[in-house]
Amino acid sequence: MKIQFIKSAAGFAYSAGMQADLPEEKVKPLIEQGFAFPIEQLKEPESDLPEDFPAREILIKEGLVTMTDVMAAKETLTDIKGIGEKTKAEIVERLTE
Repeated sequence: MKIQFIKSAAGFAYSAGMQADLPEEKVKPLIEQGFAFPIEQLKEPESDLPEDFPAREILIKEGLVTMTDVMAAKETLTDIKGIGEKTKAEIVERLTE
């Protein structure tokens, strides 16, 4: 079962933020005791942004998961960490295609 650690747990060589694929019998106590949570809870939201869309992962992480979302936010895209003027221009160009 895939999990992500929230904090270190005795007997495991993982720290906060690290992911692991461990047997379910080992994972269950970690989750119950608050050391980790299942990765399945982290599924990426459904998006209609093409796979090759500029800064796609950054946009989705910021909650802009559809073309409509990105279009509505096009004037403030450079406020998002990782998106500069050049990337904004690429995004706007793709939106108007």
